[in-house]
Amino acid sequence: MTINIVILVRLFLSVVALVLALMAAVSWSRRRRASEATTLSLLMVSAAIYCFGYSGEVAQTSLADAALWLHVEYFGLCWIPALLVLLAREHNHLRSRLWLLLVIPLVTFVAQETTPWHGLFDRSSQMVLRSPFWIVAFDRGPISWLFVAYTYSCLLYSAWIYISRFHSSSRLFRKQSLLFVTSFLPPLAGNFVYMCGWSPWGLDLAPAMMGISAILGYIAAFRLEFFDLVPMARSLVFNNMRDAALVTDMRHLLVDFNPAARELLPPLNSVNMGDDISIAFPESLFLQKLFNDPAHSQKIGLRVDGKLQHFEVRILPLRVEKHQAGWAVILANITAQVRLVHELRHDAETDELTGVANRRSFAATIERENARSVRYGTVFSVLVIDIDHFKSINDHYGHLTGDSVLATVTSRIVSCLRSADLPCRYGGDEFVVLLPETGPESAIEVAERIRCAIVNDPVEMEGQNIRVSASIGIATHDAEYTSDWEQLIDEADQALYRAKAEGRNQIAMAYSSDQAQQKQ
Repeated sequence: MTINIVILVRLFLSVVALVLALMAAVSWSRRRRASEATTLSLLMVSAAIYCFGYSGEVAQTSLADAALWLHVEYFGLCWIPALLVLLAREHNHLRSRLWLLLVIPLVTFVAQETTPWHGLFDRSSQMVLRSPFWIVAFDRGPISWLFVAYTYSCLLYSAWIYISRFHSSSRLFRKQSLLFVTSFLPPLAGNFVYMCGWSPWGLDLAPAMMGISAILGYIAAFRLEFFDLVPMARSLVFNNMRDAALVTDMRHLLVDFNPAARELLPPLNSVNMGDDISIAFPESLFLQKLFNDPAHSQKIGLRVDGKLQHFEVRILPLRVEKHQAGWAVILANITAQVRLVHELRHDAETDELTGVANRRSFAATIERENARSVRYGTVFSVLVIDIDHFKSINDHYGHLTGDSVLATVTSRIVSCLRSADLPCRYGGDEFVVLLPETGPESAIEVAERIRCAIVNDPVEMEGQNIRVSASIGIATHDAEYTSDWEQLIDEADQALYRAKAEGRNQIAMAYSSDQAQQKQ
């Protein structure tokens, strides 16, 4: 029965040590996601070594054998207080001078290892039978008492760091803080009972209580997302942000992405972790340019639910202290802005009543066409169209009917043009049409089609058939033309006046130096 109790206690402590070691491994695997993970991993390793060493000590019956396991214990125990303070400060984003924290642990470790030579750590030690265990009884030296005071001070200071920031923190951070502070209590209470001589068989209960601390630490670290760069950021910002966000390492390999990115970029899934980020984009050449020059952005179009959406892609360096650790690729949906700009541009360039180009837009286009014609020797023509007797239509039927007539005439003009041609409402009832790559003969054919389309079918308005006709002037810019485009339109306008003077519903060609007037 005696042997069984000793074995069970040793087995229990070994299991606690194993759990702590497994938690340390999991923490270490997440060290790239948060700097605190490294500290927590070292803390778990130190606690595991302490528990494992004590599991060996309680099973020994000789002082020499127990001393060997004591060395193992202190190899882990010395660093636990300092690592607790370091973890609390890192979690609360406070800077720490590590060498100051490690002075007393280092002195303690050296003193414990060399105590037979000087007695500063233990003045004396002996094995005492507390059936069924043989317990090492110490006469503590000054360094041992210094380490006890240092341990309790570190525990209280770590708790104070969390408590002092409790009310100014988020709800998630408060839960984490509460669990971490609570996890300090079981080993502290166990060691206090042991120091007072109240523990069963004189055993140090602190190692056993670390099992409870491990459970509380696991919940705080893993269930409440302790390992994110900012604990509340992933749950409150990253996961819920409307913009798609992808995180890569310095080699542009995917490390993480949020739900918005997964919905926007179908190729993304958990299997892609570690793949090059180009897997998420059908055309990824622009990404390399952005990685090389992150100050700029790139606008791209992606189909979402069958509809084209516009996005602005930005790449931001992610830094840990002074060193860049990776990249954040942000896709902001700018569809609304693009549509607004398009609408504003359309409104600025389009006649509100007829839907064709306005005078400003037409001027910019014909100026470019004129420059192209001069440079490459191409030909283009312009038509100036005026509705005959439009004032009488307004006077007889009213301005609303007049507006409807203008809209109908516009649609008939457009129906006679190519997609490359540009119709424009130049003012009132006057229209101008730019015909790129069109000589005089073809321009006459287009003008005749327009004239016939307008005059052949009456405009139906509220049960009335309104007869409408138009006069058209034509001018052509060829290789021999030396004037500017405004002069060209003026020449077409003069031809229009001749067509009107000759009876309206006519086509007239502008005069040139080598061609006679042509009329239909």
